[in-house]
Amino acid sequence: MREYNLTSVTEMIFGVLTESRGFVFRLTLNFALILVVIVLEWGLIEIVVTYLIEIAIIHFIFLIIGLFTPQPLDRNGDVWDTKPTTLQPIPLLPPVYRRNIRFIGYKSVFPGALIVALIIAIFSNSDVVSALPRSVGVAIVGITLFQLVKVWRYFIVDQSYRDKSPQDAVQFAFAPVGEVLFIMFYAFIPVTFVIVGGVIVADIDFPSRLVLLLAYLVPIGAVRAWMRSLDPQTDDLEMRFG
Repeated sequence: MREYNLTSVTEMIFGVLTESRGFVFRLTLNFALILVVIVLEWGLIEIVVTYLIEIAIIHFIFLIIGLFTPQPLDRNGDVWDTKPTTLQPIPLLPPVYRRNIRFIGYKSVFPGALIVALIIAIFSNSDVVSALPRSVGVAIVGITLFQLVKVWRYFIVDQSYRDKSPQDAVQFAFAPVGEVLFIMFYAFIPVTFVIVGGVIVADIDFPSRLVLLLAYLVPIGAVRAWMRSLDPQTDDLEMRFG
């Protein structure tokens, strides 16, 4: 009986580790990124710029791939029930679907305008641009390569985009939006409340730059690791826009 219980517990532990290995991997990766931020002495500007550009890259790559997905949306409407009209501006690439252009254009108007406005506001300031270290550029290149690998895995391998709809691409593109909301409510606001409350109520000294950075980056890294371990195409995290 004891042997049976030990076997059951062992199987349960291995099962939990197998199911959570995506989270553990991303948690380790985010903590490694936190270490890099500390070693390179990045400040708030470098972190915000990198994160904003990462969101822009994710939006651009996945919304572009969504133009080539032939499957209709799971919704009523003659536009999705009739044979789609295709365009093929580049012969070497798959055809683009006119209905996908309208759908993705509608979905990306507000977030696209917001992202562009924020990027223009940041990069129009020459002092901010000149102060950015080269490591930010290296990070952006790494982010782009990582997202291209993700596109390859979910949409390109075995021409799997043929079995996708533009909504699938939109789910990947808008995943960072949910991530930002979770970071705000489960990391940024609680940490700010604790720090401000400690300084005002407990009359403690304001934390040093390193302590303050870790106080925010550690819970933010945990939230990012959990969110990115979820597959946007599963029911683990259902996100709808419009």
